[in-house]
Amino acid sequence: MEAESMKYIADAAKYLSIGICSLVMIAVAKWLAEIWITIINTVSRNPSVKNDVTLFAYIGAGMTEAIALYALVLAFIMLFS
Repeated sequence: MEAESMKYIADAAKYLSIGICSLVMIAVAKWLAEIWITIINTVSRNPSVKNDVTLFAYIGAGMTEAIALYALVLAFIMLFS
């Protein structure tokens, strides 16, 4: 009985961890949208800085997206282990 209840606790912890990884991906989506909103506002106010801002936008978006991919990989590792 003790081993069975410990298995249920381990499964619950695993699914809770996967849920936390999902929250990380939601936060990343929000901040990625924030990056693009800021870029659109910046270029619309001063179109001459488009080339300067675009480089930093792609770097920032790529780094932010990498965080989401790391969280997704962790979630899959926890789910299938």
